[in-house]
Amino acid sequence: MVYCMVRTQISLEEEQYRFLKQHAHERGESLSAVIRRAVDELRQREARPLQRALAVLGTHTADVPDAAEHHDHYLLLAAEPSAPWPGSEDAS
Repeated sequence: MVYCMVRTQISLEEEQYRFLKQHAHERGESLSAVIRRAVDELRQREARPLQRALAVLGTHTADVPDAAEHHDHYLLLAAEPSAPWPGSEDAS
Protein backbone atom coordinates (compact mmCIF):
# COMPACT_ATOMS: atom_id res chain seq x y z
CA MET A 1 0.00 0.00 0.00
CA VAL A 2 1.29 3.46 -0.90
CA TYR A 3 0.87 6.26 1.59
CA CYS A 4 1.07 9.93 0.75
CA MET A 5 2.83 11.71 3.60
CA VAL A 6 2.54 15.41 4.35
CA ARG A 7 5.62 17.03 5.81
CA THR A 8 4.87 19.29 8.75
CA GLN A 9 6.66 21.08 11.54
CA ILE A 10 5.44 21.02 15.14
CA SER A 11 6.60 22.64 18.35
CA LEU A 12 6.93 20.53 21.47
CA GLU A 13 7.88 21.37 25.01
CA GLU A 14 11.33 20.03 25.91
CA GLU A 15 9.86 17.40 28.22
CA GLN A 16 7.47 16.21 25.51
CA TYR A 17 10.32 15.96 23.01
CA ARG A 18 12.58 14.03 25.39
CA PHE A 19 9.75 11.64 26.23
CA LEU A 20 8.93 10.97 22.58
CA LYS A 21 12.60 10.52 21.60
CA GLN A 22 13.15 8.04 24.45
CA HIS A 23 9.91 6.22 23.63
CA ALA A 24 10.89 5.95 19.97
CA HIS A 25 14.43 4.82 20.81
CA GLU A 26 13.20 2.08 23.17
CA ARG A 27 10.95 0.70 20.42
CA GLY A 28 13.36 1.15 17.54
CA GLU A 29 11.01 3.59 15.81
CA SER A 30 11.39 7.04 14.39
CA LEU A 31 9.95 10.03 16.17
CA SER A 32 7.61 10.50 13.21
CA ALA A 33 6.33 6.93 13.49
CA VAL A 34 5.55 7.41 17.19
CA ILE A 35 3.66 10.63 16.50
CA ARG A 36 1.72 9.08 13.59
CA ARG A 37 0.72 6.12 15.80
CA ALA A 38 -0.36 8.49 18.59
CA VAL A 39 -2.51 10.46 16.12
CA ASP A 40 -4.08 7.23 14.81
CA GLU A 41 -4.87 6.09 18.36
CA LEU A 42 -6.42 9.47 19.17
CA ARG A 43 -8.55 9.34 16.02
CA GLN A 44 -9.81 5.86 16.92
CA ARG A 45 -10.55 6.84 20.52
CA GLU A 46 -12.44 9.97 19.40
CA ALA A 47 -14.45 8.05 16.78
CA ARG A 48 -15.43 5.14 19.05
CA PRO A 49 -18.26 6.83 21.04
CA LEU A 50 -19.88 8.14 17.87
CA GLN A 51 -19.57 4.78 16.11
CA ARG A 52 -21.09 3.00 19.12
CA ALA A 53 -23.95 5.48 19.30
CA LEU A 54 -24.68 5.21 15.58
CA ALA A 55 -24.55 1.41 15.75
CA VAL A 56 -27.52 1.23 18.14
CA LEU A 57 -29.79 3.57 16.20
CA GLY A 58 -32.94 1.73 15.22
CA THR A 59 -31.97 -1.49 16.96
CA HIS A 60 -34.24 -1.14 19.99
CA THR A 61 -37.95 -0.80 20.50
CA ALA A 62 -39.54 0.96 23.44
CA ASP A 63 -42.20 -0.46 25.71
CA VAL A 64 -43.66 3.02 26.23
CA PRO A 65 -45.19 5.16 23.47
CA ASP A 66 -43.48 8.42 24.47
CA ALA A 67 -39.90 7.12 24.83
CA ALA A 68 -38.57 9.44 22.12
CA GLU A 69 -40.08 12.49 23.79
CA HIS A 70 -39.22 11.60 27.40
CA HIS A 71 -36.08 9.47 27.02
CA ASP A 72 -34.08 11.59 29.47
CA HIS A 73 -36.65 11.06 32.20
CA TYR A 74 -36.85 7.31 31.56
CA LEU A 75 -33.06 7.15 31.93
CA LEU A 76 -33.31 9.13 35.17
CA LEU A 77 -36.03 6.77 36.46
CA ALA A 78 -33.77 3.81 35.74
CA ALA A 79 -31.11 5.38 37.97
CA GLU A 80 -33.48 6.97 40.52
CA PRO A 81 -36.87 5.22 40.58
CA SER A 82 -38.35 7.80 42.96
CA ALA A 83 -37.62 10.75 40.63
CA PRO A 84 -40.74 12.85 39.93
CA TRP A 85 -42.27 12.98 36.47
CA PRO A 86 -41.52 16.26 34.62
CA GLY A 87 -44.34 18.73 35.12
CA SER A 88 -45.75 16.95 38.17
CA GLU A 89 -46.25 18.81 41.44
CA ASP A 90 -43.25 16.93 42.91
CA ALA A 91 -40.92 18.19 40.15
CA SER A 92 -39.11 21.41 41.02
